[in-house]
Amino acid sequence: MKVTKTQALMLILKMLLEQGYVTKEEVMDQIDIADITFRKYMQEVRAFFLNFNIPYELKYLRSEQKYCVVK
Repeated sequence: MKVTKTQALMLILKMLLEQGYVTKEEVMDQIDIADITFRKYMQEVRAFFLNFNIPYELKYLRSEQKYCVVK
C-alpha cells in the first residue's frame, strides 16, 4: 500500500511499541517502500528517540535480523 513518509514512520513506531521489535520484511509487507527507504526510516526513528530524550534506544540485532526497542 502506498503511504506518506509520516504514515510509514507512524506505522513503524506503532509496530515497535506494540511488539518491541520490527523486521524489514514485516514493514515491507505492509507498505510499498524500497530497502534503502526502510533503512532511512529506521535512522529517523533512532534520531527521534535521541533528539527528544525518549527513554528508548533502537538496536539492530544482526543475528535475528530485526530492530528492537530497549529501555
